Amino acid sequence: MRDQPTAYHDFALILSWPDATIRGDEKWMMFFKKIGIVKNLNFKVGHTGIVLISANTGELLYYDFGRYISPRGYGRARSKDSDPLLNIAIKATFDNGDISNLETIAMHFESMKPAMQGSGELYFSIVKSLNFKQAKKFADSWVQKGSYPYGAVAKGNNNCSRFITRLLFASSKQFSWIHPINFPETIKASPISNLVNSAENKMIYSYTPQQGLHNFRMSRIQSLLFLIKKLSENVYSSQAALLPEDITIGSMLHKHKPLHIPENAQYLGGVGEGAWFDFTLLKNNQLLIQRFTITGTFEYAIIGETEERIKSLKDLKVTYDSHLMVTHILLHHKKLKVNHLHHISTQELQSLLEEEMTA
Repeated sequence: MRDQPTAYHDFALILSWPDATIRGDEKWMMFFKKIGIVKNLNFKVGHTGIVLISANTGELLYYDFGRYISPRGYGRARSKDSDPLLNIAIKATFDNGDISNLETIAMHFESMKPAMQGSGELYFSIVKSLNFKQAKKFADSWVQKGSYPYGAVAKGNNNCSRFITRLLFASSKQFSWIHPINFPETIKASPISNLVNSAENKMIYSYTPQQGLHNFRMSRIQSLLFLIKKLSENVYSSQAALLPEDITIGSMLHKHKPLHIPENAQYLGGVGEGAWFDFTLLKNNQLLIQRFTITGTFEYAIIGETEERIKSLKDLKVTYDSHLMVTHILLHHKKLKVNHLHHISTQELQSLLEEEMTA
């Protein structure tokens, strides 16, 4: 049985980037485009993530859910364990039970914005009285699930906003079925409604490098009007033309291969994000796997192995799910799991590649 909310002392920051566009890929969205109500399928509904904060250690853990390197129609939860660029290198500090370095934290998030899939100004709210361990256990279980049906309204499906709502319900009894977050003014949870309905006294924070940290109150009505204003850009042709083109299905297919990544690197897409994977066959039937972002930024390198012997990389193709925790491949059209043995540093990687070149 869980403790009463007053026994919880941990925090969460609910992050939102309202200017982030999300590619609508559900049938009802495409229907509105077909009949002319919607002029562009890249909806400016924003993206949202959550940062769990331990009151004991100051540790910050980022989680989100989105269509990242996942099959079309699916998304997955991410964390530093699956996607290492999400590791938060700083810690929270406290004064009289409150977070005392909010602006420093927000500034650090600005440097992580590409990895977090943020765009434009950052908004966030502070949630108090959470159970860090309970929240982490729930979020980690979703990361372990891998690809899961994605949807903004379909029953049982998940998206970035619904993931956070579910996480909060699992983190503290204060989030019961009668809590306002369970009755969003936007009908279904949205990045901005989660901020307003989780914030103490409706207090919202915003941050940009130019203006620094600001705080203000936002009501549920203001939240609804804020979202409507953003979505109006999809209705008017002149404004919709300024949004990203919607002919391409997000990042399912790559447009350009970065010149500096390995020549034989393979692309694995997702509506929200794709990545490049490179394989090197080592001794003892082991694989060296490197992953790069869609723009070619190095993410990680690991050593892994399969139960079946791999004689050649000629017919090997990367497939879902593939991230820091596990890789899957197709070999002669058969799906195989690559068990990750250990992560290797960039220095070790360089030495290993030099050995392979001279072998």
